[in-house]
Amino acid sequence: MFSLTKIAGGGAAAALAAVLVGASLAPSAEAADPEDVQVYGHPIVGAVLSVEGAPAFFANCGGSGEASYSIQWLRDGEPLDARTPYSPYLLPLEAADLGSRISAVATGSPTNCAGLEVVTAASEEIRKEPMRAEGFTGRGVFELMGRRNDGTLMMYLGADEVKGWQESRQVGPGWGGFTRIFAAGDFTTDGISDLMATDDSGTLYRFQGTGDGGFYTYRHAVGWGWNSIDKVVGPGDFDGDGLNDLLGSEANGDLYVFPSHPWGGWSPRVKVGQGWDAMDLLIGPGDFNGDGAVDVLAKDRAGKLYLYGGNGHGGWLAPQQVGQGWNALTRIGSAGDFNRDGFNDVHGINSAGDLVMYYGDGRGGWKGAETVGWGWNIFNGLY
Repeated sequence: MFSLTKIAGGGAAAALAAVLVGASLAPSAEAADPEDVQVYGHPIVGAVLSVEGAPAFFANCGGSGEASYSIQWLRDGEPLDARTPYSPYLLPLEAADLGSRISAVATGSPTNCAGLEVVTAASEEIRKEPMRAEGFTGRGVFELMGRRNDGTLMMYLGADEVKGWQESRQVGPGWGGFTRIFAAGDFTTDGISDLMATDDSGTLYRFQGTGDGGFYTYRHAVGWGWNSIDKVVGPGDFDGDGLNDLLGSEANGDLYVFPSHPWGGWSPRVKVGQGWDAMDLLIGPGDFNGDGAVDVLAKDRAGKLYLYGGNGHGGWLAPQQVGQGWNALTRIGSAGDFNRDGFNDVHGINSAGDLVMYYGDGRGGWKGAETVGWGWNIFNGLY
């Protein structure tokens, strides 16, 4: 589906500490450089790591002249047990790996390479899948998409280090046939944010991000029956497993979390609330109250805005009202940190077509509001 990227950084010499014992016994030593033996893969929960360069370095170590070696995976320098059903040559990253660094010890077969060993440098720190707030171009900054009435999808890039806009660009035409579009972060475990959309039949599609603000044209059907879901949002990792999830409510008010699998699959949905038919909008602002868990903002039909703090394990903290009068706005959502103060913000369009940004204070409240654009009533959706 895509090419993995190397995650060992700092240059080859700095990246690896190679320990060669009895290298003269190794017929493979001339075939490859020990500095080419590296941890390889995305440093994201759900991805799978391998050791690049080991087959070439340990070539001819087996009894019949084939590559033969073993891998011992390390987490922060401590040995890890093998994780089934994967090969011992592969390491699927789990929530327990969050915040740690993975390295490996590759050891040649004693048949022809007794004592030959390479210790790789550690990976980058393992993190969760990128969320919506990290944008689509890999910059990790505010980027807002809008769908015009002709079905053209546009992207507006926030500035790199300060409040404001950098540029706008056309993503592509033909998006008018979808009943709903929503941006929910990375769902393919490649570190790049994707886009979700539903059509009249209730089919849920995933459009894989390219990493430069675009999307591959092939759409993957990843769910059916989504026309029974009247509100949906991508909050990030709601259940604490390191993978991004979806939250969706049915017309009867039942709210469900749809936990994702690595590479785009789903676990059975789990009911996490009821009475949500009182709300007409769900917003995923990430961690809005500063406790480290992702949260949800919900607007009721009277225009009151409530914060439902997530507990980090698929449940909720006590809700609290954080605003009123939000019926004066349309296209309300959250796309990250616009004013670059480290806290995610919420946007909406007023009756004049102005794009208004409401700045979060990182504690579940607000730092003020500001008009940051004009003429945004040309869009029938913001994502």
